[in-house]
Amino acid sequence: MKTLLFSAVALCAVAAIAPAIAAQAPDAQQPREMKAMTRAEMMQKVQEHFARLDTNKDGFVTQAEIEAGRTAMHERMAQRMEQREGAMFDRMDTNHDGSISRAEFDSAHKAMAGRMGGMGMMHARMMHAGMAGHMFAEADTNKDGRVSLQEATAAASAHFDKLDANHDGTVTPDEMRAAHAAMRGSGGRR
Repeated sequence: MKTLLFSAVALCAVAAIAPAIAAQAPDAQQPREMKAMTRAEMMQKVQEHFARLDTNKDGFVTQAEIEAGRTAMHERMAQRMEQREGAMFDRMDTNHDGSISRAEFDSAHKAMAGRMGGMGMMHARMMHAGMAGHMFAEADTNKDGRVSLQEATAAASAHFDKLDANHDGTVTPDEMRAAHAAMRGSGGRR
């Protein structure tokens, strides 16, 4: 659910920081509870992720820096996936004979059935990475091919304000769910 929080507030708000935010998403196999986010917390996240992506420290994030961040994120995800796959095999191979019998597979499948809710988060991460180009263009208000911290925070503030339905300075899980449902209802168009 933390992925939805970031996607609703920061990820969709700031194109330049999409890969970094996606990298902070919870593990697909470990769903986390969605939490409210204040404007100050969102701005802090934007600044932190912007600083990570601005690799040459010139005060701007470019498409090349975003792509480099996305590539690094994919490499980290692939390494974690390999580690998980090895650990998963070991858990499934309950008699430790180096192969998984049908009975071991069926047993593991039943045990995993209740934990599959987090798989939607992996899909959400991939979808957000694909939206980075569109979001970059949206945040790049002066169309110079790069996003400044000022542009990033302005875009984040605008999106935060859209989500903060009661204008109390905090986006709640209910407000995030409502925005997500509205976006799904419009076919993902904003």
